[in-house]
Amino acid sequence: MKLVSTLPFFTRDGSHEVAYHPLSRGAYEQLPHIKVTDNLTPAQEFAQYKTLIFAMTDFTPEQFEALTAPDFLQLCRDLQTFTLTPADELREQPIDGHTFAFDLLFPFTNELGQTIEHIEFKVPKVKHSEALANIDNNDEREDFMFQVVTGLSKADVARMAVNDYLTIKGQVGAFFTLAGDYFHPAMSNALSI
Repeated sequence: MKLVSTLPFFTRDGSHEVAYHPLSRGAYEQLPHIKVTDNLTPAQEFAQYKTLIFAMTDFTPEQFEALTAPDFLQLCRDLQTFTLTPADELREQPIDGHTFAFDLLFPFTNELGQTIEHIEFKVPKVKHSEALANIDNNDEREDFMFQVVTGLSKADVARMAVNDYLTIKGQVGAFFTLAGDYFHPAMSNALSI
């Protein structure tokens, strides 16, 4: 997958293309004003986009300052659209209740130097649901669910590309919120008389 944004006014080495790379979940969480729930002010939005551009491209401060306003807006739109598109949609292979494993679109290296390329989903037990019910903080609940279903630590999830995270998050949540027939619809149909 070629990750580039084509900007009409920007040129570097004779090209209008700007290469970019996926944003990690940890870098996403560090974006300015990411936890703001109301509409961002223009200054907050600009700061967020500026940080996003530096996090995902190799732009120098000088190259950033030389961007035209239309190129800035185009690049922001391209980076935002890419970052918020789940990996299964980028692949055009949606995961569903029959999916118990997932090959990461953007493998990452964990703290131990191991490359994580594949995630196996483990079905949580009632004891996990009970433990989850006793966690009030939403971030801690999510960390717990990811740990149980994927075996990934909080540090691992922080290194994962947002695209892969968005795909896996839905499946992780499904294991804790959906009934068993979501995962085996063919089985429930076979038992009906």
